[in-house]
Amino acid sequence: MPADLPLLRWLRRRFDLSRDMADPVDIVADVREGMAFRGTNLWVLIFAILVASVGLNVNSTAVIIGAMLISPLMGPIVGIGFGAATVELELIQRGVKNLLVAAGISVAASTLYFRLTPLTDAGSELLARTQPTTWDVLIALFGGAAGAIALTRRERGNAVPGVAIATALMPPLCTAGYGLATAHWTFVFGALYLFSINCVFISLATFLVARILPLPHHTFVSRRRARRVQLSIWLVALLTGVPSIYLAARIVQRTVFAHNAQRFVDEQFNQQPGTYVVTRRIEADTRSINVLLAGQLLTRTQLLTARATLGRYRLDKAQLTVRQGLAQLDSADAQTMRNSLLEDVRSRNEQTLAGYDARLAQLQQVLTQADNPAVTGLPAAPALLREVQAEHPAVRQLGLSRLVQPAVDSLRADTTLVVSVRTERPLPAAEQQRLRQWLAVRAGGKRAVRLLVNE
Repeated sequence: MPADLPLLRWLRRRFDLSRDMADPVDIVADVREGMAFRGTNLWVLIFAILVASVGLNVNSTAVIIGAMLISPLMGPIVGIGFGAATVELELIQRGVKNLLVAAGISVAASTLYFRLTPLTDAGSELLARTQPTTWDVLIALFGGAAGAIALTRRERGNAVPGVAIATALMPPLCTAGYGLATAHWTFVFGALYLFSINCVFISLATFLVARILPLPHHTFVSRRRARRVQLSIWLVALLTGVPSIYLAARIVQRTVFAHNAQRFVDEQFNQQPGTYVVTRRIEADTRSINVLLAGQLLTRTQLLTARATLGRYRLDKAQLTVRQGLAQLDSADAQTMRNSLLEDVRSRNEQTLAGYDARLAQLQQVLTQADNPAVTGLPAAPALLREVQAEHPAVRQLGLSRLVQPAVDSLRADTTLVVSVRTERPLPAAEQQRLRQWLAVRAGGKRAVRLLVNE
């Protein structure tokens, strides 16, 4: 045991949270300030929810992240957990009230936006906020703990904005607004449940961190009342977390079934010579696989052989339906094909935009290097203009660029420096020749130099 004491002291020093903790008075002041929703905070909240709604509407991850960064929703949630840890009933009541007000305003603003926008399709970013899982519980718990530690430090750092992004408080409220505007009630309930998970477990994490720290606690005349306040946090967290475990298990089962079914269709039907899979409808909830084939018809023996392999893909109880020939095409197949085409077009557009971005970055690099003395051998354009004007005072403007000539057959790629000058009067041919020769010498012979004279 004595041999373990140095190790314990070392661990205590390493994990001590009180060394750089801010003054408790300042911590309480910051918590109270972040809970209020009036004036600046209220307007920032409204604009943040509108930005998040636009991001979900156009399926833009970058816009959604920006909205989460400016959202002030963390304030009352942290206040509830902090109030529970310090047994400040007034702080808890104020936090709950402000949180309900903020959530109500957010849902109302997003509902109004989705009622007015002409884009009504639910994108992947919006759909992702309709089915909470146990992972959301873990993210809220760990993220809330990181945010609570950062809130009680003298130097805040960037942990609090990171928690706002990780726990995604704003998008679920936008999704609830979308559900109200379009009468998708499952979206409303799923999104609000996800929001409640985040709120409860961020508050719980704040409560645990604040209990560890040496913060002054409010004392009650009745210890029973104080204990009831603290136990209520644990009870709400338990009631919120248990259903999410069930949802997570269902999602894992659906994901595994969909993956196995996709592999079964690809290996058993797509690889048959002359046979093509037109559509595939995989329903994990009903454990059904519906496939439409075109091309060469499969024989009954081939279909029975494929059906016998279902167990190999862990699809023993799956219902397999195989339709052959385009005459079997129905409205559900048409919708599946439409969705597949739209997804393919979206994927191709993303690849095209990525190619444009890469090309733009290359062009920007070329433009940056065009004025780089280490690349061109010439000084920057302003300095070069002054040197040229010493011998050729008629030159008034000067620009530098590079002309890249790609490799052709056996000829390798080459780069020509283009120096464009504007003069106040025409330069004689002899003077232009001298200037061209001087530029070539000034470039150190690294690149061919072409002179363009504009009068």
